[in-house]
Amino acid sequence: MKRNDQSIYSRYADSFWDGSHKFQRMLMDQARIRVGYFDKITHDWEGVETLDLGCGSGFMSEALAARGAKVTGVDPCIPLLEAARKHAREGGLGITYIEGTGENIPLAASSVDRVVCVDVLEHVDDEVKVISEIRRVLRPGGIFFFDTLNKNRLSAFLVVHVLEDLLHALPRGSHDPAKFIGPETLVKILGKNGFTCPDEFTGMGMVLDGRFRPRFGLIQSTKVMYIGYAV
Repeated sequence: MKRNDQSIYSRYADSFWDGSHKFQRMLMDQARIRVGYFDKITHDWEGVETLDLGCGSGFMSEALAARGAKVTGVDPCIPLLEAARKHAREGGLGITYIEGTGENIPLAASSVDRVVCVDVLEHVDDEVKVISEIRRVLRPGGIFFFDTLNKNRLSAFLVVHVLEDLLHALPRGSHDPAKFIGPETLVKILGKNGFTCPDEFTGMGMVLDGRFRPRFGLIQSTKVMYIGYAV
């Protein structure tokens, strides 16, 4: 089986916003948790030039636009971008969506105040180049928000063998554990590009809500998935 097959997602482009598949509902739930984490770092989004890198169908882009951010979404998948544009139009949201990759972001240098890159770094061809490009488009003092999958046997087992193969909660073949990134590795790449990480990373995972239903939430362990920011 081909791993890290991102063409898989284009098959679901027309149904991304109706939540008819498990992984779509999971992404929607994760967007809620991510924005909650971002708001702990800064509540000020009004008019802030924000890049949603790897925006997909626009879950994060719309969540940020709802907070007043001026959002540009970039993604290489044209069907997903079309779905994102359609949903934004229907909601009256002025989000700009552009085809592009993280290795070659189609924006001018020092053109945005914040970059949000979630569920992306574990899929890119060259994470070093992506971080370099993010640094290029950020203005001085800008904030880079991210989350990704840790690189170890536990994360590989849970994401690929449990979530993909056993539970079918993720499309089979959508992840390659060889591309996962450990926190220490990411910190080194960030440091070489002039970033600092003011706080320790936070874990993301499944928790039980008040009705004992499984939902995504912030947890202490970063063994599988972690979220953080750099400036």
